Parts: sequence; C-alpha cells; structure tokens
Amino acid sequence: MEARNETLQEMIPPVNATHNGVEWIDANGHVPLQDDGLLYASEIDLSGWAMNDFTFGTVRSQYQDPGIYESNTASGKVEVMEIISDIPLSNTKLIIAKNGMGTTVPGMLYAGRLDFKAVIYGNYRLYVPNSTLGLTNYLQLISSGSFGSKEPTASATLYCYRIIRCTGLNTETLNTPALRIGLFGAFYQEGDLDYMMRLKRSYQLQQLVD
Repeated sequence: MEARNETLQEMIPPVNATHNGVEWIDANGHVPLQDDGLLYASEIDLSGWAMNDFTFGTVRSQYQDPGIYESNTASGKVEVMEIISDIPLSNTKLIIAKNGMGTTVPGMLYAGRLDFKAVIYGNYRLYVPNSTLGLTNYLQLISSGSFGSKEPTASATLYCYRIIRCTGLNTETLNTPALRIGLFGAFYQEGDLDYMMRLKRSYQLQQLVD
C-alpha cells in the first residue's frame, strides 16, 4: 500500500433532550453524564491501515454544525466540547473534562492525567441565552476555542466524544444541531523505530490509572 491523503470524518447526531429532574434524557443517542451532562461516544476504525503498519498524520481539521442551539433552562449557559483521542477515555476522565469546562481542557493543565499528544483534536464552545433577537430559547455563541496536538497516530481506533454541560430542572429542554468533524491528513509508513515508539507511547497512556 502506498501513502495516501485521506479525510477522516465523524458525524454526531443532534441533541433533542429533556431533563427528568434527575438527568438529561436524549432521543438521539447522547447518554447522561451525571445530572448536568450529556455524552456521545463513537469510534473511527483505522484497523485496515494499522494492520499494514501505517501512521495517520493530521494536517488540519474542520468543524461543521449548521443549525441553532436552543434551551429553556433557568441556569442559562450551555458548554460543549468535542474530543478525538487515540486512546479510550474512561468515564472518570470524561467527568473531569465536563467539570473542568470553561477553565481547562484535556491535555492542558488537566487533572485527569491525559497526555496532550493523545488529544488529536479538541473544540470547546460556550453558549448563553439571547432574548433580544425575538427567537424563543435561542442560544448565542460567545466563546470558542480549539485545542489538541494533531499528533500522528498508529492506533487502530480513534475515539470520538462529545460532552455537553448544562444544569437543568424537570421538563426543561435542550436542542443542538448535528455536527461533523473532519481530519484532513495522510496515511504513511514510518521507520521501524519511530513506529514502534509510537505504539509503545499509546500503550503506556492506556495503562494510566484514573
């Protein structure tokens, strides 16, 4: 197999959630992450390339979420984060990431001991209500930032997560559009030593205790 440019894509469904007084319940596949959060987890399969000892190097990324964010929560703000990592994140690490939103993110002074190189892609956004536009329950983006290393990976799987943080009360609702993340890069073969060291680093990171 020859080196080849590729675009890795991941689609995440929209949120259509209602708080039941205990946690958020979403009709489209996001699951509760404590009482104030939602989580969507998926994977990008690179096993065919990994079997042939290929590394994927991300050159640039793309984020698409055309649509409107809406909520009628009394608490107001909604925080959203997407992460793509070459190691799986435990529930403990995901909760730490949720609770740290607005202050820190995985790989950046992060209490969950997640190495910066393992975070290939990350995006954080803060939405707050804006009633001046005449749109019911409309949320306006007021802060956003990207993070992540774009570190090359030899892993057979990339792990994709979307975390939403919003304090809700019984019957309050939260709606977000579907989104797509694209990683533009290339599959290529490294020297044996570089490839083995990359695999070793990934294995060591997965052994870290929460």
